[in-house]
Amino acid sequence: MYINFKHDHKCFNLRVSSVINKDDKILFSRDNDFYTLPGGRVFFGETTENALKRTILNDLNIKIKIVKLLSINENFFDYGVDEYHELLFVYLCEIDNDEEIADEIVNTKKDKSYHFITMKEILNLNLKPEFLLSDLKNISQDIMHNVNK
Repeated sequence: MYINFKHDHKCFNLRVSSVINKDDKILFSRDNDFYTLPGGRVFFGETTENALKRTILNDLNIKIKIVKLLSINENFFDYGVDEYHELLFVYLCEIDNDEEIADEIVNTKKDKSYHFITMKEILNLNLKPEFLLSDLKNISQDIMHNVNK
């Protein structure tokens, strides 16, 4: 059971996302007309790190190693008629083996595509949540706490 719930038009999500670098590019998921960092929801009783490893393996068939927690984000947004309150944990990750990963990966089961994109190209994308752009420009030694309301 995912840690998310909906009551009337108010929704809560606990999510995880990854920052995976390859050749000075960052991996993004394309979802309709916007891009986001790959990740997903957390199951009840599952750590955020294990949730991220599970979602990346399921979606991309890639094993990752967690390097460090980059940020904890409180994100408030509307999606359709619903109001969301989301907690998002973003981790810096590495691919856990030496396999070659294509610059574009298509997951036909989830109708999503994944793309390695340069920082310069990221500036022109419709990135969700938008505040992650500042985190990607300045990956620090400290854990960031962002509130987007």
